[in-house]
Amino acid sequence: MNRTNLCIRMLQLLKARGKMNTTQLASELEVNPRNIREFKKELVLAGYNVEEVKGRYGGYILNDQYDLPVTIFSDEQKDALVQSYKFMRTQKDFKPLSLYCDAMDKIIATSKISSNDSLHYMSNSIKLDQKTSTMIDKTQQAINLGLCVLLSYQSLQDETPKEFEVEPYEIIHYHKSYYLIGFSLLRKDYRMYRFSLERMYSCEISSRHFIRDNHFHLSNYIGEHSLIPLDLKQIQVRVYHNENGLRLFKEKYWGNKLQIINKQEGFTDFEFYTDDMSNLYQSLFAMTNQVEILQPEDVKSNYVMRVKNILNVYKG
Repeated sequence: MNRTNLCIRMLQLLKARGKMNTTQLASELEVNPRNIREFKKELVLAGYNVEEVKGRYGGYILNDQYDLPVTIFSDEQKDALVQSYKFMRTQKDFKPLSLYCDAMDKIIATSKISSNDSLHYMSNSIKLDQKTSTMIDKTQQAINLGLCVLLSYQSLQDETPKEFEVEPYEIIHYHKSYYLIGFSLLRKDYRMYRFSLERMYSCEISSRHFIRDNHFHLSNYIGEHSLIPLDLKQIQVRVYHNENGLRLFKEKYWGNKLQIINKQEGFTDFEFYTDDMSNLYQSLFAMTNQVEILQPEDVKSNYVMRVKNILNVYKG
């Protein structure tokens, strides 16, 4: 039984039986007694007035008073509420954002609305391979169930992939790629992981439950000044002014913060940031001799090695 269902079951027990102590609730829910206090916090956040009575004959009781009446939403209304909630969480200039999010958390938690459904924004122009699509689906299932995911993942800084568990919070679409934002149990911090065959080797649903931090808001963790930096490499290239090279270069998407760092009569040097090395190499190959990698050396060497491997195939 996932966390949401456990909270609902605790609420039903308090409604039916009145006061119950921690031991009784833990036995009924088949959980560790320390989880009961966390469930109580969840219910209070959701707007239910669950009170704790101290003393020998104490326990938890439910005060059945609500600010909002029970409301039935249509599927279209639920979707509209969820989509507006996701949009508002990205609006850093909205001053009462934290109060709005707290209020929406209560509305969503007291209804059958799931704020975690369909968090990745699909686009018809994006073609995902079967393995990547499956990993995204598994992650979404883990989010819905309140379970961790076990990743085998290789960052740009690592020479080999590492296995670790992540508490999955959000799936986002960013510059033609999908990313998982979650709390790494290895790093003890929120991190961003890209769904791709070159980076994410496997993604499985773990048996470990987690309780989502209700103070987590997406707008605080993504963006130019985010606490979760994208795993980006700084790239410098030289674009030669021949055969419309400059025009063709500008027509392609190369990465974030593309800017000119040097301009001469016969060439222009650009700098940008990217985490999609596969796309970078494909774009460079398509530009043939019109673009040259300047920095960093490891990216330049890797590309040269790829080109040599292609030539060796045709040399026989």
